[in-house]
Amino acid sequence: MNQIEFIESDKTEKLWEDGYVTFPFLSNEKVGKLSEIFHQFHDDVPEGFYASTHLEDVNLRKKMSDAAVEIIESELPKWLKNEWLLGGAFISKSPGEKGILPLHQDWNLVDESKERSYNLWIPLVDVNEVNGAMRILPKSHRKQSTIRGPQIPPVLYSISQEVDEHMQSLNLKAGEAVLYDHALWHSSPTNRTNELRLALVMGMVPKNAELRYYEMNDGIIVEYASHPHFFMENNRNDGPKNLTKIKDIKSENKQLSVSEFHEIYLEKKEKEQKSNYLQSLLNRIFQ
Repeated sequence: MNQIEFIESDKTEKLWEDGYVTFPFLSNEKVGKLSEIFHQFHDDVPEGFYASTHLEDVNLRKKMSDAAVEIIESELPKWLKNEWLLGGAFISKSPGEKGILPLHQDWNLVDESKERSYNLWIPLVDVNEVNGAMRILPKSHRKQSTIRGPQIPPVLYSISQEVDEHMQSLNLKAGEAVLYDHALWHSSPTNRTNELRLALVMGMVPKNAELRYYEMNDGIIVEYASHPHFFMENNRNDGPKNLTKIKDIKSENKQLSVSEFHEIYLEKKEKEQKSNYLQSLLNRIFQ
């Protein structure tokens, strides 16, 4: 399996087993420089959940990405030894309900039966449960093989409330980082403060990875050969513009029931599920 490797082998193992690793990454000075880049290009605070990759101005989002990469790439060799940085985006979450990011997995950038792809997520302010820190379902990245992309519905979306009970908040200081597998289930709740929650995210794959793009058409998932500049040069709604089709894939992404989620992701059998439900019911009655 072609995957990102840390200099410290225990972190490489944790990334494979748990789907994420947190570590101290940027100095306060570099956090400040990244915040300045964001505010330089944003006179007004974006409403709700915002990512600079969604800007229609391709040159503007590339300019911001390049400025961020210049700061980030010099720090990576201190931690990683086979990374391929694909560029990135500023992510902001304004106060209020519009900032909620629903439960999801990120789009595949590779064929995950052969290699893995990741996001490096760096908060530029302290993040916690109050201002909408990322929530993750540890170890969920290898529980089920899924293909993600435009028009492909997330298999846990319909039971996201049940799934949320088993997720944990990644509370981080500004400048800390989390490297997480794109297949790891995650979300982020409302920012309940009066301040903007600002972060930077960088797409990353191991060196020599073969990049892919997937989308669904009429119930069939189509796989395309991609390239490192695809998402920076094209809008999300443009589809596989100028990409070469590889093959059609029969979709196996079906919506899971609560019991299927318990069995696949929590490894709980039906008998255990019923026992846990009964105990929970009794606790509510006699509390």
